[in-house]
Amino acid sequence: MTRLVLFISFLVAVVLVMSLGSFKNLTVDNKSFTYSEVKKNHDEKLETIEKLEEARLAALKKATEEEEPVEEGPLVVLDTPQLESGHSLYGKCIVCHGKAGEGKKSQNAPAIGGQFDWYIEKQVVAMQTGERVNQVMMPYIRALSAQDIKDLAAYISKLPWAKK
Repeated sequence: MTRLVLFISFLVAVVLVMSLGSFKNLTVDNKSFTYSEVKKNHDEKLETIEKLEEARLAALKKATEEEEPVEEGPLVVLDTPQLESGHSLYGKCIVCHGKAGEGKKSQNAPAIGGQFDWYIEKQVVAMQTGERVNQVMMPYIRALSAQDIKDLAAYISKLPWAKK
């Protein structure tokens, strides 16, 4: 233990001697401090910063002016009668599941956009038969025929995948 203490104290002494040796070699500058010169340098830096900020704001303004509003097209291309029927049936679902099927936490409705059509069909049929209990969905799906469910599932599967 004493050897370790002696070794550490020797290292500290070497570091101190090296520090003092380099301290003696520092050049001394007797240049006097002038407030006016420092203020002038500071003002020049502020002007440069101000010019850069103006250029940045001009670029931002130009970028925002160039952006044109993007018109939203349909989420799904309705190129088949099945998708057209599914689109009209999905009108009731928008209240809870959202326009793009993203789901709404306030309604406790899951995101269904982009889900497999067979899965949507299976779940809706399970709710209709009572195998899966969902009192909120029942008024909306009670009167749906098997073809309506297929159309609705096909439309929902074509919606963009819900982003989190």
